[in-house]
Formats: sequence, structure tokens, C-alpha cells
Amino acid sequence: MADILVLAEHDNAALKPATLNAITAATRIGGDIHVLVAGKGAQPVAEAAAKIAGVAKVLLADDAAYEHALAEPLAALLVEIGRTYGHILAPATSVGKNALPRVAALLDVAAISDIT
Repeated sequence: MADILVLAEHDNAALKPATLNAITAATRIGGDIHVLVAGKGAQPVAEAAAKIAGVAKVLLADDAAYEHALAEPLAALLVEIGRTYGHILAPATSVGKNALPRVAALLDVAAISDIT
């Protein structure tokens, strides 16, 4: 099974509950789950993500470009590191809904949104 990348949604201090929903969905797919924490000064978020059951690895992209979770820099980052993953998931929030369609277009793959 291929690894799964989950984009963490947070406020640079704490994970948002929607991230846990995306991680739960990832566990249903199967494979190692890696969580990407992209933000500025988001080390506490990465530490919290590492403690979530089922998470095999946490990637931290700590840069001012990711501080406000804008779609363009997040999409570029996800494309850069996401090519080796079988699936890329994000919470069904405005951040995920803005970034993942861009990622899908850049990777020339289909996006499936709002799975419940």
C-alpha cells in the first residue's frame, strides 16, 4: 500500500479538529499516514500531530509563506512533496477546498471532495 499524506489544518499553535477527521479517513484507506504541518512557528502543532494514533510520520514546513494557509503556496508545497504518495487528503474546510483542487490540477489527477 502507498503512503498517505494528510494536510494538517491549524492556527500555528494547535490542530483543528477537522484534521482528525481527515486522519480517520486516511486510516480507512490503509497505508502509512504522514501528516504535513505547514505554517510559521508551528512546531507545537507538529508535536501534537505526532501523538495522534495511526500517524507514522510528521513533516514540518516552517516558513512565513505558510503562515496564513494560502492556497497557492500550500498547493506548490503539496505538489513538491506529494508526488510519491498514493493519496493526498485534507480536511473538508476552506483551506482544503482551496488547496487540493490546485494540487490535483498540477499533478494531473482527479480530485474527490467532501467525502462523508
